[in-house]
Amino acid sequence: MFANAKRIFTLADYTVECRTKGWYYARTARFGDKEEMKGPYNSVASITLMIARELNKEIAKRDAPYQLSE
Repeated sequence: MFANAKRIFTLADYTVECRTKGWYYARTARFGDKEEMKGPYNSVASITLMIARELNKEIAKRDAPYQLSE
């Protein structure tokens, strides 16, 4: 595949919840699936960083077939 080809990815939705022990997040449930909430995190900044890391991994995984070996 071509490395310079246009690629568009639809990324996952996340649900964030504030509980008494801190912030938790999980991928938004669809079609009856329910993912376990991850946490607790101290701040919204921490939780957004963790979600960003997961999205980064997802993009890298999907984009891997387009990368040319050097």
